[in-house]
Amino acid sequence: MFKNWSKSLLWFVVLLLVVFTSSFFATMVQNSFFSVDVDKVSFETERGELSGYIYRPRDVDADNPAPAVVLTHGYLNNAEMQEIGAIELSRRGYVVLAFDMYDHGDSTWDTSPFGFYVHAVYDAVQYMYDKEYVLKDAAGNGMIGVSGHSMGGFSSTYAVIWDNIDQMTDGYRKIALALPVGSDYRYVYATDPWDAYGSRTAGHIAAHYDQFFFDNSADPVGSVIYKDFVEDEVGLEFLGKDEDDNPEAGTYYIKDGGQRVIFTPDETHPQNTWSLESGSNMIEFFERGFTYQLAQAGLGQLEDYGIETGKTGQTWWLKEGFTLIGLIALFALIFPAFAIVSKLPVFIKAYNTEYPGQEEAELPTKQKKYMKFFVILLTTLIAAYYLVPFMNRASLTPLADLMYYILGGLAFITLSVWIATAVVKGINAENKEMARVATKVTTGAIIIAFVALVYRWLLTNTDIVTETVFWSAPSVNTIVYWAMASAGLLLLVVLGTSYVFNYGQDVENPYGLKVTLKQLLASFLTALVLTFGILFIVALVEWIFLTDFRFYTYAVKIFNSHQFVAALRYMPLFFFYFLAAAMAVFANTRNMKGWKADLLAAFLLAGPVVIFLVYQYGTLYATGVAAYPTFSLSGILAMGLVPTLAVAGVIMRRFSNRTGNIWTSVFFTTMFFILITLANTTVYLITLG
Repeated sequence: MFKNWSKSLLWFVVLLLVVFTSSFFATMVQNSFFSVDVDKVSFETERGELSGYIYRPRDVDADNPAPAVVLTHGYLNNAEMQEIGAIELSRRGYVVLAFDMYDHGDSTWDTSPFGFYVHAVYDAVQYMYDKEYVLKDAAGNGMIGVSGHSMGGFSSTYAVIWDNIDQMTDGYRKIALALPVGSDYRYVYATDPWDAYGSRTAGHIAAHYDQFFFDNSADPVGSVIYKDFVEDEVGLEFLGKDEDDNPEAGTYYIKDGGQRVIFTPDETHPQNTWSLESGSNMIEFFERGFTYQLAQAGLGQLEDYGIETGKTGQTWWLKEGFTLIGLIALFALIFPAFAIVSKLPVFIKAYNTEYPGQEEAELPTKQKKYMKFFVILLTTLIAAYYLVPFMNRASLTPLADLMYYILGGLAFITLSVWIATAVVKGINAENKEMARVATKVTTGAIIIAFVALVYRWLLTNTDIVTETVFWSAPSVNTIVYWAMASAGLLLLVVLGTSYVFNYGQDVENPYGLKVTLKQLLASFLTALVLTFGILFIVALVEWIFLTDFRFYTYAVKIFNSHQFVAALRYMPLFFFYFLAAAMAVFANTRNMKGWKADLLAAFLLAGPVVIFLVYQYGTLYATGVAAYPTFSLSGILAMGLVPTLAVAGVIMRRFSNRTGNIWTSVFFTTMFFILITLANTTVYLITLG
């Protein structure tokens, strides 16, 4: 046993070292090489509990206060998404709080899910205002800036509105600057909210290719289009200008005694959180804004508070690089960990000893190989075509009606085979081969017919998974319906073509399903131990280094208790997708070896999404209007599916190649990927059933 471990154990140790080393360097960038103290905090509010990270420069204390900035993320994200502002502003000398919105990350919300963002930023501002090391003027006015992405942008505007209300009672204001990013005013339910900023410094980062906002035209074709907020009627109102003034992006104007500016980078909505240009805009905004506000309050200059100005360089991307290395190493760690665990007593029973092994598989003819790849490509294109209807739960009638034609075709084929059998037996009564073929065709047709009927029911009942107390993650509800619909398509294709492309291999186990009860239980136990072993490493990294594993909008972080409970509810639904996907991977890659097999496995799952995204955004950048201009949030969710599906495909191929069955890979991908998905999105604690 230990001899079999040697190579796997070596790889496990090496990759574990890479994980911890990259995480160490990531946290070094995060704390600006020990010049900034980064602490995880949580605090009670009137509405629940907020959690986040405080970035406090080491020379800032009660005797040496500094201006502060409160940052928050967009819908479905968490505090770590604000690392550009958190790192870049804190290393320049500002105090920063980056926090999880209510019902996101580790924050909790005690009311209904509607309106959870309305008070969040202002609740965080009040927490920071009470800190002795946050700068205030003699009248008690706080030198605090607020900024949030998307939903966090709405909350930032609301924070200014609440601050105005409190100012009428208290005589001072807490917020001096506001920079909504990737948000306009359509979810701020107040009269003329663009006029709420008064003498504060206010700005917008309004990307040209934002999938949601910055177009208030009378008859928009959709929100996924090119737009220019500087020329928009609401943008002009915000700046205090009209069309004849020809205002320019990046230029500061004065309105109501305060500064106004709009930045318009050539980015999409999620790019705002991963952009050197948006990072530069944010740095410039707070430098110029605090300079203006300090002068208005008679508090001197930023340099008086140890804040460096004029620095244009950014280091946050280094942290992204290190967390990407850690993410890749973490995924790679799964394979030697599986090799070690699966060779232990009890766990080794997950292996199907009846499977002959890949090296004994019969190679296909060139003709059948071309036919197989044609079917795979055609299926991928069909899946890409239906990605929008699957996610939007619309326009599925044609696909549902196709199931009737499939049923009719199956009946025709089965009847034809039995007629042919009768004819052959009439000619040669000793020939029993046709009878066996006819029996197999009939059995296969019954199975495919059953899948087609269930699939049609699914396509005509699109409200199966909705936002309720039980299924309380709205973004996951969109994905889970796509997953179930995709599973039906995968099953139909793999069941319908397996006899054609079987190549004479082990016809008793063409999909990797055949196991004993003991093997099935061992597979589940192996997947369970492996899932929580890998996630324990994730938890250690977060506890020791206060970082996670992330790149762009994709992240792996540890879950909390209510996310874990929610994940248990979603796992049975996603199980069917991962089962169908594993069957497809097993059937199509079992005669292949090496990286080509891994690539095909990844393509089988992620290919449809990649093709769709290339078409959608290629059209957007080429013409200014996306191929599906109303496909906004779901398009962003689709981006996050790509790494999950690609890695899941490789896991399925490699696990099943070792064990001779698909069950360990199905259990593991279901548990692991659903847990990390729920840890990175909105999970309501209280919902409307």
